[in-house]
Amino acid sequence: MKHGIQIKLPSFLLALAIVLSLCGCAVDPQELLNQLDLPQMSGKGEESEEEPPEEAAPSESAAPSESAGAGNPPVAPPPKTSSSQSMKPPGKNEGTPPSSGSSQNDPYNLDPPQYVETAEGKDSLIWLREKMNFPGMTFSAAYLGYVGGLFEESFATGFPKWLQKTNSGMLAEYPFIGEIGGERIIGRAGHLYCIVPMDKNATVAINRVYWNGDTQTEEITEVLYRSESGEPVLLFANLDDVPALADTQVLVTDSYGNTTNWYPSLDEQNRIVPSIAPDGSYIPGDFTEYGWQGVQAELSPWLAANWEGPTALGLAGDAMDGSGTEWVIRTTVRDTDRTGIFGLMFYPGDETGGMVDMGWIYDNTDYFEELWSGFWFIETEMEGPSYVELSLFLTASNGQETAETSYISETYPILISPSGLELLIGAGENGVCLPFMSQSTSTYTLTRADDWA
Repeated sequence: MKHGIQIKLPSFLLALAIVLSLCGCAVDPQELLNQLDLPQMSGKGEESEEEPPEEAAPSESAAPSESAGAGNPPVAPPPKTSSSQSMKPPGKNEGTPPSSGSSQNDPYNLDPPQYVETAEGKDSLIWLREKMNFPGMTFSAAYLGYVGGLFEESFATGFPKWLQKTNSGMLAEYPFIGEIGGERIIGRAGHLYCIVPMDKNATVAINRVYWNGDTQTEEITEVLYRSESGEPVLLFANLDDVPALADTQVLVTDSYGNTTNWYPSLDEQNRIVPSIAPDGSYIPGDFTEYGWQGVQAELSPWLAANWEGPTALGLAGDAMDGSGTEWVIRTTVRDTDRTGIFGLMFYPGDETGGMVDMGWIYDNTDYFEELWSGFWFIETEMEGPSYVELSLFLTASNGQETAETSYISETYPILISPSGLELLIGAGENGVCLPFMSQSTSTYTLTRADDWA
């Protein structure tokens, strides 16, 4: 179906309804559309693919990228400390996993360790301690993943690149974790925990233990670590790869004499099992970002800047209103050097999905090149990206479409900014690109149409 569709964004619904009705009426479509007298599309909002200014806040509205469709990483909010040191915006390659090496003893081609204590690391540690500073809380812990096999021989020389590959979001939010080294990495393989005393002068004791069934007593089989400086440590526990089986004892005593005894272990969902203090509180405080595990590394800067998965309401608006929410981006068209303006209109249905329309025009033109229509379904994840499945059919085109290019069915990870005005769409799970995407770019930032200029 080919017509010169002279309508302008964001009058998306009306245009689509008219085009779909053309097949059943005798009215000339171009003449009918010309009578609509729709408002002219503004040419404002262009922005290059260069990195954003350092002082741009992640919650501020940013115009869509013009050149490659890339969503520029936001500036992570600085930790809430008294330090005047602000965190720098992540670079373009931040969150990119290292390439695999061929060495048998160094499977990730890792560099020698360079444990440097940075201002960002210090500030993130102070911020965590302030955030987790609850009455009776002697320490906090995070679960970082499992290390085993060949990699255990070279782990001490590869951290934090291992964490960069497996959970770069945690490293982006808490850079101090990547600066833990030397004797503060306890063990070589197993399930890895980060232990952070809340008191910088806390006493920390870590032992391997064994339950003697004959004597019904716990025996210390190895003294692993002793410290009175309260420094964070990385601890391998559950060495037999049974995460529910405790084999390690952690004792933390703060400056007031409060002592917590904890045995690192995980439940069926691989979440930390805490001890229950006498006052009923859970210790340690768990600062693991579970929703970030297994997420595309390219999304890490946004996760660390407090972007989160949208709900159906945040994506499409209120079902009572029914008008839907349109998200717009100006970027290059597929893998060409021409710039286009793209709109995604999500209509509310229920908490799981609804209908969706998509269309785009070349920049500085008045004709839609393509119109798509279909359905969306959402799997909401507040702690990480939500996953949105799009099923779209090409309903009108000025190009030469084929059966292979007239239908899109793909699932995309999506994040929404703290302000609710920007939407980040990551690469599809199966590599299927929307018209504003390319295989060479991993993230795209769209702006809500009523805030786009």
